[in-house]
Amino acid sequence: MALDSQALGVRSAVAANAVAPAVGVVELVQRLGYLQRDPLAVVCPSHQLVLWSRLGNHPAEALERALWQDRTLFEYWSHAAAIVPTQDFSLHRWRMRRYGRWRSPGDRRQADWVAANRRLALEILKRLRRDGPLPGSAFARVRDSREARAAWSGGGDHQRMLEHLWLQGRLMVAGRDGRGRIWDLAERWLPELVGEPAVTARSALAALAQRTLDALGVATTHQVGYHFSRGAGGPEASLELLVRRRLAHEVIVSGADGPLPGRWFASTSALARWEDSRELEWPGRTTLLSPFDNLIIDRGRTELLFGFRYRMEVYVPRPRRRYGYYVLPILHGDSLVGRLDCRHDRRQGHLVVAAVHAEPGKPEQGVAVATRRALEDLATFLGAEKVVFEGEVAGPSSWRRALRG
Repeated sequence: MALDSQALGVRSAVAANAVAPAVGVVELVQRLGYLQRDPLAVVCPSHQLVLWSRLGNHPAEALERALWQDRTLFEYWSHAAAIVPTQDFSLHRWRMRRYGRWRSPGDRRQADWVAANRRLALEILKRLRRDGPLPGSAFARVRDSREARAAWSGGGDHQRMLEHLWLQGRLMVAGRDGRGRIWDLAERWLPELVGEPAVTARSALAALAQRTLDALGVATTHQVGYHFSRGAGGPEASLELLVRRRLAHEVIVSGADGPLPGRWFASTSALARWEDSRELEWPGRTTLLSPFDNLIIDRGRTELLFGFRYRMEVYVPRPRRRYGYYVLPILHGDSLVGRLDCRHDRRQGHLVVAAVHAEPGKPEQGVAVATRRALEDLATFLGAEKVVFEGEVAGPSSWRRALRG
């Protein structure tokens, strides 16, 4: 059920449909709820890898068209910086309007900084209104406060204020210049949506809970809450409301040792899909997942449902890494069966596999051959000429033979 809700299971309506690429991308993001953006692009940008895991070798420009031309997607904050469906704008608008209701000491320091830099905010808004969309560098100041330079945005006062106005819903990302963002006024970028009446808190929270549960299929209250954004609060009351409306059911999820801990809920639509697909014969698919893939981004949930412990080791000193720098989990059927430390050597045109680790106790038959095929498909998507193995293959001898060809 969790896999099918993520368009990775028995019946993936998005992957199965022969639709125009841009439409397929938008439908998929609507189903997932968001694509997380991350600056690391060791293999390729994470959001592109998430799409490839489900859509295969699709045109990368389809996402760009949906973002910057059709505007059926836009950039905002989910539980992290993300690409989200424009059809959910009213829910994000509710969060935007709540942003800045400071509570913690850190929030109060931010509020003090915003108040002290009100003139900078007005200057940014005035210039965008006058000059149209501009890159963040257009607002760079010669002198920035020490506090701004140390802030998480890392770009000084102007960058910190741009982030604040974005989270507040007054600015939108209107394009990308390399990794840098191009900014515009929200009222000009999505004029028909910005002026819509605000939804009530109760409606917004219930809709957020339903969107999250539909995307996850089955989840605990804690797991649903993980995907809630700034100021949304706990989802318990919203989930109970969905149960009363028969949009969700409280369920028991059992593992090998009995019921899993936590209070679990399942989406009614996910349950219906799962019931319909139980009689289907499905050979399964084998694909590789981004470290930020929606299926595994909640590490605790991944361990509970799949028995797969995954941690990023990018910031771990090299001698202390167990699996590698940028590790892609291998999804085979309904199991996470191994991991690959990969990078895209753009200069040589190679998809380089630095290490392979098979999960103990997972099925051997056909896994390595299917993994090799997935690597070749990924290389094609990246425009790499071939797959190159540099390091060890830690697993059965059949893996070593099949993967190295």
